[in-house]
This record gives sequence, structure tokens and C-alpha cells, in this order.
Amino acid sequence: MLLRDEQVPLLLKRKHVVSGYRPLNQPKSFYLKSAFSSHNEVFNVWTHFVPAIILLFAYLVPELLSPLPRVPVLILQVGIFLLLIASSMAHLMHSRSELDHVFWFLIDFSGIALFGITIGLQRYSSSDHMSLIMKIVYVPLLLLVVLGGQYFSTCYLFVFKPHYKRRMELRMGSCFLLACWLYIPLHYRYQDPESAGDPALPLHSRAFQWLVFSGIFMGAHIPERFAPGFFDIVGYGHQLFHLCIDMVAWNLLDAANLDCSSDEGHVHLPRNIVAVIALISSIGMIGYNVHTMMQKAKTKRYDE
Repeated sequence: MLLRDEQVPLLLKRKHVVSGYRPLNQPKSFYLKSAFSSHNEVFNVWTHFVPAIILLFAYLVPELLSPLPRVPVLILQVGIFLLLIASSMAHLMHSRSELDHVFWFLIDFSGIALFGITIGLQRYSSSDHMSLIMKIVYVPLLLLVVLGGQYFSTCYLFVFKPHYKRRMELRMGSCFLLACWLYIPLHYRYQDPESAGDPALPLHSRAFQWLVFSGIFMGAHIPERFAPGFFDIVGYGHQLFHLCIDMVAWNLLDAANLDCSSDEGHVHLPRNIVAVIALISSIGMIGYNVHTMMQKAKTKRYDE
């Protein structure tokens, strides 16, 4: 039996989504099985799980099995795969309790952070036009923007101030700052008079356009704000946000395939070594952050 919004804790409610909530405090198997039943998260589960499986077998496995796997392309593919799986699992499992909600959306935020980092690392590794200074500072500043400006701040507000009215605006602002920084390695190509002949640039541009659309749907809660209760199962803004992110990922994957040759993808290139070290370091910091935040969350009451 599905619940209405007045029957679930405030932390688990979605704005303008009135019904379709799953019962709390059920066995974990209940939420796993709910992937095959109707509720207000089922669309979110499948819109990222299915693309993850397609990515795995259409992009990631073929790249790994190729004669010369390209490190920058693999980094991006792994980042997108982790984003999609983390998101799908978060939407499937978060409804069990407030603490489960916190844990799984910390995992979701972690996938988003790795998504941003791997986009930047792939573009950094595939860029031949960056100045010496930018080559030196780009990766450290990328990690600062993603982890410090976007990820840690999002996690802190989510755990300690989940009902802060401007939390979404701050999150959207930090994401926009990150999106702009991710396009720094492409700046030189956009300024090139011969950029019209660059087949990957339109894909990068479309990725940004879909990202903007995704922010509108999620941040403005469109269309459910205009008809609360009508889009509870299918059609509310976060679900459309998922579809837009799928389009972002698709364009990025195809752009990376065009951007990176086999010679540029060799694992022993210094810039690829830097990218791998940065990714491993980021995973370590993100894992430590999730552990620390969960320790704090266990001592906090979210019904206040």
C-alpha cells in the first residue's frame, strides 16, 4: 500500500508530489523488489539503470577489450557508469528510513561528484591546446571546485541543514560553476577559426544544453508545481532531469570517443597518469566523507 505525503517524514517528501510513497521500515528486499512495482521513484530507478547497462556493454566493455584502451575515455565511462548506478540505487533504496535516505543520497551526491571530476579529467587529458600554467593548475582547481565547492557543501547542507530554504539554489549555483570550469579545456577549440570542422564540439555544446534543461526541470520542479498530484508516478521534474542527464552522458561519451586517439590514450603519458591519480585520490576522499557524514547523521534528529 502506497502512502501520501502527510504519512511520510518531511525529509522523504518531494515538493508537489502528493502520493506514491513506499512504506517505511520494511526489509531491504522489499525495496529491491519495488523496482518492479508502481511508486513515485520507479521511473527514477529505471531511467538511470537501463542507460548504465547500455553504457557498460556498448561503451565500457568494448573499450576495455580494444587493442589499445584509451585511459581518458575509460575514466569518463567509469565516471558516468558510477553516476548512473549510484543514482539508480539511491532512488531504489532511500525510502526505508531517514537514515537510509541520508546514506543513499550521499552515495548519489558522490556519483555526481565523480561524474564532474571524470568529465574534467577526460577533457584535460585529451586537450593539446592548454597553456603551461593551465596544465599545471587545472586538475587541482578541478578537484577544489568539485569536492570543495560542490560536493562537500552539498553533503554538509544535506546532513546538517536539510530543510534550509536556499539549499537547492546553492546546489544549483555550485553545479553551474562546475559546469563552466569543465569547459575550460575546450575554450581554445571554441576560439579556433577552424572549429566548424571539429566534429566533437557540437556534441560538447549539446551536452551543456541538455545540462541546462536538466537544471530547469529539477530546480524549478516543472511540471509538478503546476499540477500537484498529477505527475506523482510519471512525469515530475526530477524524472525529466534524469532523462536530460542521460542525454548529457550520451553526448559526452560520443565526444570523448572523437577527442581521444589511441596515441593520446596511452597509460604512460604524464597527463593520463595525473588523471588516474586524481581519480583514485578523489574516490578516497569521497569515501571518507560519506563515512564521516554518516557518523554525524546517526546523532541527528531529522523530524525537527
